[in-house]
Amino acid sequence: MPPSNKKTKKAGIETKGSPKITADAPVQRPQWPPLQLGRPNDILSLHHLMPAQIVTVSKFWSAALCKRYVTFLSSLPLVTTPGVPKKGDAVRVNDRFQVDDPDFASSLWNSTGLKELVLREDVEQEDEKFWGGEVLGLNPNIRIYRYRQGQFFDQHCELVMCIL
Repeated sequence: MPPSNKKTKKAGIETKGSPKITADAPVQRPQWPPLQLGRPNDILSLHHLMPAQIVTVSKFWSAALCKRYVTFLSSLPLVTTPGVPKKGDAVRVNDRFQVDDPDFASSLWNSTGLKELVLREDVEQEDEKFWGGEVLGLNPNIRIYRYRQGQFFDQHCELVMCIL
């Protein structure tokens, strides 16, 4: 649940006057650290946390790669989202970095083994209904979120649709 206005002010969350994230402001693509996974795909598997909703891959990144990315991501210029959402949007107060980076999305999909894991023949038939069609890759809209104490993402429903 989102905090009340009094709690929000006590927690030091700026809801008015915070820098706004706009589509007009161009964001330079970061120099992402190399994606060296070093894990064979035969030990990785897809886990359905919520049937037909959430899939995870445990231990996809090594501890060293996770640490490298946590350090790198903490250096990005995150901006606090506005506390007042547009009509129809969920209330979200957090820090965010967003960039359109098709090269990074392609590298994450093609050079890490993720593509092969998702498209493996032994899971293809089971997951065909789950994926809802042919899997083509990852969304190039890369978003990094950080939630500090008192920040939140109110109840919401995610709907992702691809039209080919």
